[in-house]
Amino acid sequence: MTKKALFLLLLALALLAPACAPDKKAQEEMHQEIQGLKNEIKALHEKLARLEAGQQEILLLLQRPAAPPAAAAPPAPQEPLSVSQLLRDKALFQGLRVTVRGLPGPVLVHRQTLFLKAPEGMVEVYFGRLPDVQTINRLSSMVLEQPLTITGTVTIPPPGGGNPRINAEAVEF
Repeated sequence: MTKKALFLLLLALALLAPACAPDKKAQEEMHQEIQGLKNEIKALHEKLARLEAGQQEILLLLQRPAAPPAAAAPPAPQEPLSVSQLLRDKALFQGLRVTVRGLPGPVLVHRQTLFLKAPEGMVEVYFGRLPDVQTINRLSSMVLEQPLTITGTVTIPPPGGGNPRINAEAVEF
């Protein structure tokens, strides 16, 4: 190589060197962005650890056998509930077979439904599936002035859906 070629090579390298070197301001910004991303990763790891701990707690709760609270036990089955008691504790009796005693209200013959009334509200009683056809006819045709004792399963409608309903299995006059 000649001196002239060597000189041109050094000149080219000298001109290209500042173009390749990163700017200090850009380096600082990039460093700050990297630190921000590291902080975000730490926060996400902490959040993930909390979620995993919560999941473990839920799994432990699901594995334990659920014991019904002693204070929330329904009354003895031989003693009929009043309509007021049923309305007050309706969530407790959801899906259970109960015996309720109360004064009859309106009877909707076409729907084979009657209402037991109380000062707090009414309970709808569907009697169309009673095994005794004579009882169905008696409920549909006569004026009911005496308290009735109804045995059946309680279903609660969704909020705003109406009165609690009993699917009657037996009726005592």
